[in-house]
Amino acid sequence: MKKTLLLAGVASLFAVNAANAEVLPYVGLDYNYSSYGMDNYVRDYLEDDYHSLSLIAGAKLHENFGLEAFYQRSLNEKNSYDGDKYSSRIQSYGVDALGYLPLGCDKEVELIAGLGLGQYQTKYREQGYSSSKEEALGIRANVGAQYNIDENWSVRGMYRHVYLQKSVLNDINEFSAGVRYNF
Repeated sequence: MKKTLLLAGVASLFAVNAANAEVLPYVGLDYNYSSYGMDNYVRDYLEDDYHSLSLIAGAKLHENFGLEAFYQRSLNEKNSYDGDKYSSRIQSYGVDALGYLPLGCDKEVELIAGLGLGQYQTKYREQGYSSSKEEALGIRANVGAQYNIDENWSVRGMYRHVYLQKSVLNDINEFSAGVRYNF
C-alpha cells in the first residue's frame, strides 16, 4: 500500500511539472473608456463616462484557457449640476477566466471571450461636503482580439459589459486597448 501511494505521489509530481511547463505568465497595462448606466436620481450629478488604467497579471494555463487578475482606477471626473460641483472616481479589482481561439498557422491573432467577477467602488463628493462611497459586485462578460507581435509582446482590444448588483450604477459598457508582456 505504501509503495502504491509513493508511486502515485511521484506520478503526481511529474504531472504537475509537465503541466507547469505549459503555464505562460504575463503582465499588462490597459487604457479603458467606460460608460456607466445609472439610476435617474444620480444621473444629473455623477459623470457617466470615465477614463481609467488597469494593471493586469495573468497566466495562460493552456493554449485555449487563461486566468487574469486586474486592478483598475479611473481619473477624478468633475461634473456640475444646478450650481453645485461634484467629483467622482471609480476603482475596481477582480478576476476573469478567458478562452482563446488562435487563428491561422502562426497563431498570431487570437479571439478572446471570457467571464469574470469584479468588486467596484464608486467614490463621489459634493464640493464642501465629505465624500461618500458605494461598493458593488460586478459580473463581467468580455469579448475581443489579441495580436501576438512576438513571443514576448502582444496587443489587445476588448469590449466588456459589466452588470452591477445593488448599486446606483446599473451597468458598464467598457472598451479597452492594452499591451501584454509574456514571460
